[in-house]
Amino acid sequence: MKRSTLRAGLALACALGLSACGGGSGDLYLTGQIYGGVTADGLILQNNGGDDLAVPAGATTFQFGNRISTDDEFSITVKQAPANSSVDKCVVSNGHARANYYTIGQISVSCAINQIAMTVTVNGLTGAGLTLVNGSDKKDVAAGTPSVVMAPVFQDGPYAVKVLNQPVGQTCNVSGGDTGTGAGTVGATPVTSVVVTCTNNAAST
Repeated sequence: MKRSTLRAGLALACALGLSACGGGSGDLYLTGQIYGGVTADGLILQNNGGDDLAVPAGATTFQFGNRISTDDEFSITVKQAPANSSVDKCVVSNGHARANYYTIGQISVSCAINQIAMTVTVNGLTGAGLTLVNGSDKKDVAAGTPSVVMAPVFQDGPYAVKVLNQPVGQTCNVSGGDTGTGAGTVGATPVTSVVVTCTNNAAST
């Protein structure tokens, strides 16, 4: 009788906690938030060195396919970064703990997008007062300057170099880039194709 009661108790324990008896797939989904603007595919997360999870571009949340049991230890790491970031620029917050409804609600992953150098070639500048802009970046360019280092630009983001102020006695035009007008989309290598060419204005009579 005692043995039957014991077996019944064990069966009930298994029903209430499947993982304790070696069956089932756990009772918690391991989920989290994605921050940092993951704008490219390629991000792969792992839990405890396996259960690979590919996170697509634009995702704001993630969820591993395998459920885990309450009090199981989890350790989320970045196996592969998005195409426009790197593993050392991806940070997992609260990614290592024992699973419960509180800890699995605190997990987040963020990846910083690569910043790419931009240099603009300047030809024929003899006058003072030239100002170039690319978005919010503004650079005053002195006469005789052969090139201008603009602020770094985000990989896969747009750029559009323009003349904000013309130099004294000259007119400068922007060419190059993807469009031929100094604009385009940033790739994985430094942007060096934008050219500013300045010519003297016709003398007034």
